[in-house]
Amino acid sequence: MKATQEEMVLIRTMLELPFVIKVLDADMKRIESSPLRTRGALIRRFEGLREDARHEMRDVRQMLHMRGIKITRQTRTEDRMTAEYICRGRQDRMILMWSRVKCDVEERVEAGLGAGPAARY
Repeated sequence: MKATQEEMVLIRTMLELPFVIKVLDADMKRIESSPLRTRGALIRRFEGLREDARHEMRDVRQMLHMRGIKITRQTRTEDRMTAEYICRGRQDRMILMWSRVKCDVEERVEAGLGAGPAARY
């Protein structure tokens, strides 16, 4: 049986969350070395977002396991990431363009910071 739309979202989330964590880590390093007076508060906020992403990864991994879905292989090229997975015995793959992954990561971080479109006036 092919993966449902909801399961495809779970797979995509599982593939993108490590990049959310990498972006947060890189930004935290930049903030730590900056002369900002509020860097302590910013670092704590980013650490909280990173922990939220780790918890979400754990939860998504459990949901995938319960649904019989396993990501078996990931390959990365210059313009895309390809993930092969098994969903209830059927092999399939998902291709994500880096441009889309970048947008999704930025949206997740903005939402976590309360800076997304809904938070604006």
